This record gives sequence, structure tokens and C-alpha cells, in this order.
Amino acid sequence: MRPTSLDFLASAANARILGNASRNVFDVKIDSREAAAGCLFVCVIGDINDGHDYIHGAYDNGCRIFLMSREEKADELLARDPDVSILLAADTQIAFRDMAKAYLGQFDVKKLAITGSVGKTSTRTYTAAIIGSRYDTQSSKKNLNTHLGLCITCFQADEHTQVMVFEMGMDRSGEIAEYVDWIRPDTAVITNVGISHLERLGSRDAIADAKLEIVKYFGPDNLLIYNADSDYLNEEEITKRAGGNFRMYSVGTKEGCDMQLLRVNAEGAAGIRFTLKANDIALDYAMPVLGAHNAIDAALAVAAGLSLGVPMTQAAKALSEVKPNPRRMNAVRLGGITVIDDTYNASPESMKAALDVLDQLRAERKIAILADMLELGEMEEKGHLEVGRRVANSSVDVLFAIGRRAKAYADCAAVNENIKIFYAEDLAELEPVIRRTLLTGDTVLIKGSNITGVAGLAQRIRDKLSWEDQ
Repeated sequence: MRPTSLDFLASAANARILGNASRNVFDVKIDSREAAAGCLFVCVIGDINDGHDYIHGAYDNGCRIFLMSREEKADELLARDPDVSILLAADTQIAFRDMAKAYLGQFDVKKLAITGSVGKTSTRTYTAAIIGSRYDTQSSKKNLNTHLGLCITCFQADEHTQVMVFEMGMDRSGEIAEYVDWIRPDTAVITNVGISHLERLGSRDAIADAKLEIVKYFGPDNLLIYNADSDYLNEEEITKRAGGNFRMYSVGTKEGCDMQLLRVNAEGAAGIRFTLKANDIALDYAMPVLGAHNAIDAALAVAAGLSLGVPMTQAAKALSEVKPNPRRMNAVRLGGITVIDDTYNASPESMKAALDVLDQLRAERKIAILADMLELGEMEEKGHLEVGRRVANSSVDVLFAIGRRAKAYADCAAVNENIKIFYAEDLAELEPVIRRTLLTGDTVLIKGSNITGVAGLAQRIRDKLSWEDQ
């Protein structure tokens, strides 16, 4: 972030400056534990927590600059230290957005936005790696793909930045439209239209419309890159839903795609290999990531790089060095046991893809720890049954099914007498059994929706194995 005056930020957000008005901001934080000297701590009021309740913790960490909306809390902090700097706005989230928009608007950067039901984080990671091999590039970090995350991403830019890569998540109609209203991307990528958030949006038609909000402000100079293997993503459908007054570039396995994905091979723990063909030129790629499903995400990233002049050969080198994302098919071997953490989230598509990976790996025993998939709406029962049937036809030796909905996994898998099955609605009931079950030579896949708690389970298993490995 370029050092920025309080006057600039206050003007952008229509905020009043209280206390010391002469400081510059060098970073922005929404977590009081990370707010230190030179940081602006944004007091976000959420459904559960109110950032104003953590101002003293941020102060104790060295932070002296605050974006606030509760005047009584501002007065409380000023009483403690009259020299603090406070930007007082009507709504901190709106003010933060307006600050981010004004800050990013200072720089002449190309902006690329990525969305999709699954695969958007991987695609964003691969895209940033490819484009970053040629241009000074900043991108969303971790899973910062919501309103606050996009604001934080904007503040990563400075006068050297040439390209910004944004990841845009959503769980309601109109959300992506709100983002592009102020970010205004030049290029967009849609990975697919799945059934994540079906519970809230009601239909896949509604999901497709919500994803295509990403091109709301597109014109003839803008480009949409899309996965042509996904339902709802073809030129006719996109034109019908989004107008089509922009350029389109198709990526997929079908002949006729602008970029065709060929010969995808999963090579176990070594990663994947595949071939991409574009403009009558075919090139082989190798990536050290688990799962053949990553090939389409990588292909979309190569297309994004190509749109900005990054040659396919240069993209191949960047992808060969890419690191897996945390909690997304991230494999570690500890104490003779391989733990595959894929706990970022779960849908029927990603569950089945993860089981495909497990099938391709060699192990003494294969253990699947699978929890509920949430927000599937009317597809909830069908989706869990599909995953259960996939487990029954897999190479899984031991299944731990966790959660009320996950009983479908256990029931379906029971037709395979070779699978040992444990089921409980509550993770705490099964965790001691899981710990006792793990043996040297096992490969363990852990997956489920965020709220199920399996991410914490994966970390506790790693911690236990790390300790035993010492």
C-alpha cells in the first residue's frame, strides 16, 4: 500500500477526522490482532462481532488509526488517548468500500475478476502466478472474496502494480453486481455454474444469472473467459442472459473451443499433466497439484494470461512452480500418514473430484472423513446420495461420515462390504475413533462444508502427527 493521508480517505468516505489528523495510513486491517503501528483498523459490525469492541486490543498492539461509526466508542478511545486518529463515518463497511474504490482509482491497472461455483480460488491462484510472471501483480489472498476481502485487496496496489486479480464469491443475487459496480473489471473469468448456494438462490438459472453479473458493465473492449464444459456457459446462453456486447473466449474439452484441454493425466502424488491447444498450437503442462479437475482451472488461467500477452510457454513454467492452496487438496505426509486437507468447502462436484484423487493414490489403506454439504437447497438429498454412491464405488477402505445429512454417505456406501463405516451426527463423537484408527501407511482425505468443523479436525490431526513425528 502506498502511504495515504487521512484527508484523502476521509474525503472518499465522507467521514469526519477526530483526534490527530496528520497521520498517514500504511496498511488496513479488519482483525484487531493484526492491527499494528501504521495500520488503519476498520471496525466492522457483523452478525456476531462488532469491531468497535476490539479497539483497545488494536490500540495495545500499537494501532493508532481507526475507522469507526459508533461515536460513543470514538469518545471512549479519545479519552484514553487524545492523539489517536479516528475516521468517523455513518457505516464502516460502506466507508471502507468508498475508500478502497478511491484508493485503487489512483492507479492505472488492469483488473481481472474471477467467479464460479467451484474452482475460483484455484483459478485465481494460477492466474496470479501466470500473470505475475510478466507483470507486477496483486491478487486476493486466502479466501478474501467477499466485500471486505475485496476492499483489502484494493489496498495492496501501489504505483508499481500493473494487474489486479480479484476473486469474487457470492451467496445471493445482486452481490457480484455490487462488487463490479465499483471495481469495474476489464476481464472476467467464470469457472462454472454449479449448485453451491442453491438453497439461497433457488435454482441453477438464478445461480447462472448471479455469476453473469460479473459482466454487468462490459462493453466491446471487455473479455469474458468461460468454462465451456459447464452447463449454462456457452455463447448463446451467455448472450441471452447477459447481452453479449463483449468479447468471449471459450475454454474446455470440446472441439471448437478457443482453447481446448486435451489428455489430462493424474499422476498420483506427483501431480497432473495435460495439453492445451490454442491457435493451432499444442503445449504440454505439468503441475505439482492433486486432482485432474485442476486442469480446467489452470486452462482458464492460461487463457487469462494469454489475454494479457503472457505466452503459453511462460504460463507453463509458472504453473510448474505453483503451490497448492491451503485446505484445497493440500497433502502432507506426517508420521508415515498422508493427510489430504480439502476442507475449504464442499459440493457434490468437489466431493466426487476429491474421491477421484483418492482413487488415484497408492496407500496401505484409504480413509475418507466426509462431513455434510450445506446450502444445496432442493438438491440436498440428491447431492448427498450422489456422493454416497460415489464412495460405494471408490477405493475407500474406511469411511467416517459426519453430520445429519452425511448419513446418506454411510447408507449408500454400505452396499460395498469392503468399506468399514463409522457414522455420527456429531464430530466430537467420532474424533476419538478417528485418532485411534489412523495407522502408518494410511492416506486420509478430509472434506466437508466450512461450518461442520472438519477444518479444525484436519489441523488437530496434523498437530498430533507432527508431535509423534518428532
